[in-house]
Amino acid sequence: MQQKWYVLQFIIGLSLAVLAVAGMFHGTLFGENTTGSAIVLGISGILLIATSLIGILKKQ
Repeated sequence: MQQKWYVLQFIIGLSLAVLAVAGMFHGTLFGENTTGSAIVLGISGILLIATSLIGILKKQ
């Protein structure tokens, strides 16, 4: 059961990181500068990916 939560955390982190990349690529959304929030989303996504323990689970 715990492995499902780690996979879900990995998927959420990956989607946040991809959303941040899109925000940094376009730079503006609805006329507003989105680079600051894209940086925060990217860091949050990377932290979720790093703490998801997916690599450790695959080794077992």
